[in-house]
Amino acid sequence: MKTAFLLGAAGIALAAPAFGQVTNTPTAAEVEVIVVEATHTRLNAFEYPGMTSTISTETLDLARPSDLDDLLRQLPGLEIAGGPRRTGQTPSLRGQGRENTTLLLDGARQNFGSAHDGALFVDPSLLVGVESVRGSASALYGSGASGGVISLRTASARDLLTPDERWGYSLGAGTRSVDGETRGSASVFGQSERIDILASVSHRTSGDITLGSGDDLPADDSATSSLVKLGVEPADGVRLELSWQGFDSEAIEPNNAQGIAGVDSLNALVEKDISSDNLTFNLSAAPAGLDWMDLDLTVYRNTTGVDEDELVSGRQLRRDLETTGIRADQRFAFQIGQFDAGLTVGGEYYEDTQDGYDSAETGGVRGGAPDASSQFTAGYTQLELTGPAPFGLPGQIILLPGIRHDSFETSSSLAADTSSSATSSRFAATWAPTQNFNVFASWGEGFRAPSINELYLDGTHFSLPHIILGAPVFITNRFIANPDLKPEQTETIEAGFSLDLADRFDGVDRLQLRAAWFETEATDLIDLSVDFAFDATCFAPPFLPCSAGTTRSANVSAAELSGYEAELKFAAGNFALDASLSDVDGEDSATGDPVGAATPVRLYLDGRWTLEPQRLTLGARAELAGDFDETTDPAALRDGYGVLDLYTRWQPFADRGLSLNAGVENLFDTDYERVFAGVSEPGRSLRFDLTWSQTF
Repeated sequence: MKTAFLLGAAGIALAAPAFGQVTNTPTAAEVEVIVVEATHTRLNAFEYPGMTSTISTETLDLARPSDLDDLLRQLPGLEIAGGPRRTGQTPSLRGQGRENTTLLLDGARQNFGSAHDGALFVDPSLLVGVESVRGSASALYGSGASGGVISLRTASARDLLTPDERWGYSLGAGTRSVDGETRGSASVFGQSERIDILASVSHRTSGDITLGSGDDLPADDSATSSLVKLGVEPADGVRLELSWQGFDSEAIEPNNAQGIAGVDSLNALVEKDISSDNLTFNLSAAPAGLDWMDLDLTVYRNTTGVDEDELVSGRQLRRDLETTGIRADQRFAFQIGQFDAGLTVGGEYYEDTQDGYDSAETGGVRGGAPDASSQFTAGYTQLELTGPAPFGLPGQIILLPGIRHDSFETSSSLAADTSSSATSSRFAATWAPTQNFNVFASWGEGFRAPSINELYLDGTHFSLPHIILGAPVFITNRFIANPDLKPEQTETIEAGFSLDLADRFDGVDRLQLRAAWFETEATDLIDLSVDFAFDATCFAPPFLPCSAGTTRSANVSAAELSGYEAELKFAAGNFALDASLSDVDGEDSATGDPVGAATPVRLYLDGRWTLEPQRLTLGARAELAGDFDETTDPAALRDGYGVLDLYTRWQPFADRGLSLNAGVENLFDTDYERVFAGVSEPGRSLRFDLTWSQTF
């Protein structure tokens, strides 16, 4: 696969500068989104050789998401596992789990990952945009990006004020019936010619979640999010931005917050405190007097911790992860013959340091959360060529080759240090015979270095009463470290097209369709293997010593993931419709058994009608999914489903910032499971939000 694709791509690249004519490039007014942050290109989303999606400020305002699932549900190829509890939700892209999905917040890596404690901690009300790039992105982002990248951006004063406004404020309150959630928020922001500042705080409390099955899922959650952001523009084309985003949540729930998990001897009820502090500095420098400089720099430090106190036993558990990193990109623009060229050269360093604690274990060692650290050092480059199509073909071609080299080292006192390196390459191309139609293809390598938790597992995985003696004699299944783990490797090919038909129909402002098929081959997959077995001594007097086996990570057989995605954007007058269709399948290359975070065929629709004089928007979202049978586990089979949400927003005053939002989620109280979690999704819910904002 790799050789054939590269030979064909190389032939196009060598021939491209010598043939054809350039078509007219769309003006800035004709393109919708310039993809920069997550793809490091100056291409708009319609031309980019891959599948990208954005969630705009307007969409966020209409949807008013309350958790990670609400926030990202509309993205094709994405799955949020873990069930309805906020603290258990984790994302995956194109069948690859959290470990292969890179999360960014204002350009800073969010590397926290836990089997039961969630992945990303930020209140959606602080966000002004989300960008998703699906497919292998290791050539830009290194380890853990073979599924793709999800980039979130928090608000700045510049986002909320027009150039002639100086300051403003916003107050908000809301409620949701399905879990008794109440929320409140307050923001104040201001700007001068060169300086802008914003301070915002949001607080949510919620209780038990009423499921579509009619059952209640026990939950008790209170979370506060804060954001302070200072921007300085000392010269034209230069912006410095310093931000702090904090999150603090207190919840009473089972230790494992995912799925239907209830309280029992293996899953104690805990008082859980989740905290996250993100300090980020961003510099963007493209001063008018220095044509060669186009620099982006991000320096960050993130600290995320989960403390748990078991309410009955008093046992204390802790997991802390600190990530410190720096990333710099310099872009050079120049000409190569008839081609416009952009060369991005960059480097990155980041370090993860984890600390775990269990008061019930000797030495405080917490099973599954070893004390360890890892360091990554990388350099990368990406070339972007736009010019006439080769071989006498009409239109233009875009070529996007890239390569990155990572060196990484992980160390712990629990076992031997380990180090390795990986090189990730990518080549992508778009051929646009006309402005309204293009086809694209890409090939990319990806990798994922073994995580701290996988390499240095230690301590107790789980305990249970002795099989003969019973309680209070307990036996354990223990973690075993494996510092010899190899990185996962992936190779992905993708092909698709983009079509714009807006000018073919009178009265249609927008009609764009993008679709792609992909296939990923993965080797050396890292799997957590549980050998649940009792020692022979468990069954004969004195029935001790006795254990319940071991758990360790290991590289297992290869797998193949494949699927497709399609997105439609339509607008005509006061009506707009967004739609996406996706499907992901995966199988073990040796056995043919299903693997990965496979999903059924899923159609997502979001239509809205805006009545301008009344400043009223009426909308509906529908999610339709087929039966899921890509599993050998009968318990994981899921029926297809259809879910309908209704929403509205009314802004009664033209010159005052009052906004009333309301909605009915899961209108027909459907009992369904989006992913395998052993638990239904939330049932019917009424939502109300009130916002008052003023700018001066």
